[in-house]
Amino acid sequence: MVVIEIKHPKNWGLSWRLVNKLAIRALKHFGYNEKEVELSVYFVGRDKAKKLNIDYRQKSYIPQVLGFPMSKEKDVDGIIHLGDIVICTQKLKYESVFLNKKIEVVLREWLVHGVENLVK
Repeated sequence: MVVIEIKHPKNWGLSWRLVNKLAIRALKHFGYNEKEVELSVYFVGRDKAKKLNIDYRQKSYIPQVLGFPMSKEKDVDGIIHLGDIVICTQKLKYESVFLNKKIEVVLREWLVHGVENLVK
């Protein structure tokens, strides 16, 4: 069974179901069976995103998406703990407006990018 932990701010506006569905699609894009994967998706503000980028990548800007890989191999229970994807909510909203795309479309693209960062 897929375990997708999603953390987001209050009044976020996107449903957990939608984020879960898009995350599963992103996993399938890379050939993962959602029944064997654990993935966390965190939605954070600009300050937290920038701090994580500085702390872990030594880059001093606000990123769109960060990926923190854990493992590409199955554990003893047959689960792959891929890692964490961190998405900056303000950047997501801005990009949606700037590109004149629905926020769901941008989120789908960013989740694919995030999973790609985890499986490289």
